Amino acid sequence: MNLTRLNPKSAWPWRHSIRTALAVTVPLAIGLLVGQLEASLLVALGALLNSVKVRSDPYRARFRSFLIIVPIAMTGFVLGALVAGHGPLTLMLLIGLGLVSGLISGYGATYSTGAMQMLILAVIAAGHASGSIWVPPLLFASGALYAALLLAIEAAFDRRMPERAALAQLFHALAQLARSAAQPAQEKSAASLATPLEQQRRHVTDAMLKAYSGLLQTRLADEGSTPETDRHAVVLASADLVFSGIVAGGFDPAELHGIAHYLDEIATAVRKGHGRPKRPADLPEASGLGGRVDNLADSLWPDTVPPRPARRARAKAAAAPVPDLATRLRALAARLALGQDVVVSALQLALCLGIAFAVQDILGGARSYWIPLCVVIVLKPDFGSVFVRAVQRSLGTIVGVAIGVVLLTFIPKGWWLLASMGVLGAVIPAAGQRSYAMQCAVLTPLVLILIDMTVPGATVDFGPQRLVDTLIGSAIALVFGYLVWPRDPGTQILASFTKAMSASAAYLRAAAAPVPADEAELPASRSALLMATMAAYSSLSNVRTTLQRAIAEPPPASREAAAWFPVVVEAERLCDRITRLAQQNATGAITLDPAAVEPRVAVLKLLGAEAPAKHAPVAEPGKPAADGDAAFREIDLELDQLTRMLEPAR
Repeated sequence: MNLTRLNPKSAWPWRHSIRTALAVTVPLAIGLLVGQLEASLLVALGALLNSVKVRSDPYRARFRSFLIIVPIAMTGFVLGALVAGHGPLTLMLLIGLGLVSGLISGYGATYSTGAMQMLILAVIAAGHASGSIWVPPLLFASGALYAALLLAIEAAFDRRMPERAALAQLFHALAQLARSAAQPAQEKSAASLATPLEQQRRHVTDAMLKAYSGLLQTRLADEGSTPETDRHAVVLASADLVFSGIVAGGFDPAELHGIAHYLDEIATAVRKGHGRPKRPADLPEASGLGGRVDNLADSLWPDTVPPRPARRARAKAAAAPVPDLATRLRALAARLALGQDVVVSALQLALCLGIAFAVQDILGGARSYWIPLCVVIVLKPDFGSVFVRAVQRSLGTIVGVAIGVVLLTFIPKGWWLLASMGVLGAVIPAAGQRSYAMQCAVLTPLVLILIDMTVPGATVDFGPQRLVDTLIGSAIALVFGYLVWPRDPGTQILASFTKAMSASAAYLRAAAAPVPADEAELPASRSALLMATMAAYSSLSNVRTTLQRAIAEPPPASREAAAWFPVVVEAERLCDRITRLAQQNATGAITLDPAAVEPRVAVLKLLGAEAPAKHAPVAEPGKPAADGDAAFREIDLELDQLTRMLEPAR
């Protein structure tokens, strides 16, 4: 069930669909007109590989990724052509290139994508050598440049569209959270072990992280803060205050429904680029949650131009002392150092590539490089579970081959077949949003038609061979890249959980910190609390992601993940209690004893330790707690519950 589960439906990415359809069809149409289909195939390949993935980060970040991915990919084409035709030496060099590709993947998602394209193009170049070494990579680069041009045209119409879409998604999620909070006490879902309110809180956390990611990307591009990014940061800080207020609770259901309606109106206005929506008449004029939503709207549509602190920030950066050469070299070495997991993954990739090339040499056949290509695509741990990707790719390919055979049988080669490629290209982005299997089911017939278009003469049915090659490649990746290696999912889960508990401990300390009496110190205090809030919730989100990947795998990974799920749900409830404490502390509703904070912080750190540790009760049963301890009663209950649950989970 987990392997075949689809992601929730979302808005059709029609801009991306148009770009992908044009990226595939226009180069082939030109090739068809001028009689250069072989060259147009490489151009279409460069455009397709750099257009398939649906991305929501800022446009400038996407253009920077082109500058990293394309040169790395071109290197693969050149190296593959250079080592082609040398028999066993070629195989050894390609396996070595696979090792290098796996190591490059450790430097981030962009480098990982470039390394995968490098290896794909190296395999194609080595198995399908042409007369020139430089012409194919230049044709591929021209296709990537064409994809960048299509993206630039899209950005010219609305360069802030990705940021606005992320904010609108966040505000809609906040509206749903308010509606869930307005409902009576709800039962836990058997599937997720969480109430509807807690499930919706996860959606808000994910949307908040996505919006913050876009802000960080923009700030990196600007090399500091700008009025636009400063305003974006204020908007997110205001949204976090609304989130914290809803989680803290204590509001009238009617007011929460009014807040939800107002947030939906704000989200729609932000997404469409409209002006500030009218405040609902039935929403109470209060300084509570309604006032926070008003502050959010004020930050989105300010009456005055925000200050420009960018120059001051850059001036301070220029005045800072420049580190010496030795310090910079040490910092560079630390950034380039790779962890053990990255090295092991690279070795697994090299091993599977060697086996795939051996099988390819034994089986032979036309364009038999499909087997190692399948290994390269499946064996990418940073793209998700190897087991899940192997199974889903096989399932998607079976469906895709059937679609491809039908299209190639009933549609004659030429313009009508090219039109069908445009339709498939337009569907790929939406299919990829639902699941990897659906993406493969659409991408496979597109590649089959792409190959058939470039083969002179009558239609050649490569479908059955592609299906067999895919099943063989997936089996190699599954057996030699996954099953034969010792796996201890508990170690990875525990490492993520340890970080989450450390972040929760820091969050508790920030939430219980005294509110500064000096108003000039309030912004810094609120900023520190905001960062601690996001760190705690995002670290728990990372644990959930790790569990969701493991739950679809065979035992023992799935059993281990199942044992950890209740623990993570309880840890999220603990964070909700800390959020409520932070709100009460900020409004002066409670008075906290500083001496009562550190024992609870110590308990959280013990819960995150690699060795399970019992802790003494923070308040003796049956004994009235001190006033300072009474404010922590809900947190104490969650801590004790979490401690009891951790023993069987570990």
